[in-house]
Amino acid sequence: MRHRLLPFTLSLLLGLTPVVPVTAQSIQLPDIGDPASVYFGADDEQKLGLDIMRRLRDRGAVMEDVQLNEYLNSIGQSIVTYADHNGAPYTFFMVRDSSINAFAMPHNFIGINAGLLLNTQREDELAGVMAHEIAHVSQRHIARAIADMKRLSLPLAAAMLAGAALAAASKQAGSAAMVSSMAASAQHQISFTRANEQEADRIGMQLLANAGFDPQGMTDFFSKLERLSRGEARNQIPDMLRTHPRPESRAADTQDRLPIPAIRRTGPRDRNAYHLAKARTLALLTEDNHTLIRELEIRLAKGDFTSETAERYAYAIALRQAGRYDEAQQQIQRLQRSDRDRLAFRIEAAEIALARGDRAQAMRLFEDAQRLYPDDFTLAMHYGRALGGQGDPQRAMRLLQPHLRRRPNDPQLYAVYAQAAQRAGDRAETHATMAEYHYLNGELLAAIEQLEIGLRNPGLTPNQEARLRARLKLFQAEAIAQDLPVSKRTSP
Repeated sequence: MRHRLLPFTLSLLLGLTPVVPVTAQSIQLPDIGDPASVYFGADDEQKLGLDIMRRLRDRGAVMEDVQLNEYLNSIGQSIVTYADHNGAPYTFFMVRDSSINAFAMPHNFIGINAGLLLNTQREDELAGVMAHEIAHVSQRHIARAIADMKRLSLPLAAAMLAGAALAAASKQAGSAAMVSSMAASAQHQISFTRANEQEADRIGMQLLANAGFDPQGMTDFFSKLERLSRGEARNQIPDMLRTHPRPESRAADTQDRLPIPAIRRTGPRDRNAYHLAKARTLALLTEDNHTLIRELEIRLAKGDFTSETAERYAYAIALRQAGRYDEAQQQIQRLQRSDRDRLAFRIEAAEIALARGDRAQAMRLFEDAQRLYPDDFTLAMHYGRALGGQGDPQRAMRLLQPHLRRRPNDPQLYAVYAQAAQRAGDRAETHATMAEYHYLNGELLAAIEQLEIGLRNPGLTPNQEARLRARLKLFQAEAIAQDLPVSKRTSP
């Protein structure tokens, strides 16, 4: 995959930095606050997290699929309920990468590689990895690592960050720079990293149990990693340069730590949601769509599948992507006969109608779905995009407005709303929401520019002008604090 390098680089960067040893943390001392906040505060975390997300999006590494990201967030938020919070909301997102990986970033962003989901066998395994990453965040491992970089070795920190930037542009140059800058202090860093990994395993296991998932899922996945990591390539890596404990040792350790008894859910999660998420991921990630269609047809003919429903769902998506709309519609109709009210199937049916140019049918299908799921965010995004692009943009704005209040940190929501506002001719809303989109993507100067353009609109109401000026003042203050060049054309 062409985007595999950057997420790996981020994991390597955050995994190899020095951190406070767990043995030091276990000493009982008066609470004088987190020392990491002195060197790497909340504002620093937000800026760095948003900047990394912007870079990931710039390179197409984030799968901007609302259904998949909502599925990940449904798991993640159920676990986060039982974790320590540091003020910022958690955001879970899918990474367009076929390798088995997951990583936590500053400002509570947690990325899950598509390959990780595809290589799990049940939802509890996926939840186990996510609980591990949540534990990294809740225990402030990343903030402490970066704080120690600033406090102990600024030249090393600069070299590592430069290596990450090089890696994004050139695989060979970036890898060489990264290895060279880390070599001198690798052993010191990795010993602490292993302690953090063990702590994340222990706390993640308890979070899983508290959230009602089967903690055995974490152990099962580490056993899978052990099987996958066997071979010559694995043996060529010296033990001292491993950023994580060997998979087999983690499997044994987590098995010993299984909470007894595990807390069970009062209500089971939708088992089909996991299989459908895997199917959707497979269809959206695969570049050779025609080969995927042939493989799915063979498996369906032979009955070689775990879930026929999920297999047909992937088949329908692949057919739509190939422009075979009649066949795609037949598959969705077949699925709906056995699960009529499944939202994923209703959305796919509407998207197929939209793709084939039957706008009226698409809008009827979206409207029918909205009557069943009036407050659903996933449906609002699909329906809002359709209304904003081909239907009634003002209705799209009304549909999306409640979600803007509930989800003020979702850049894709602002992008869809801004498109609708532009088509509706609402210039103030267009520039206001595009400013928020750029801001959430770490593009502060672009956000300021949007607000300045909006303020030059002669048709502003007093309330619109006050809103734009308030955000401009805030963004300009942030830009000044970051030593960014701020335009003086518009007075805050």
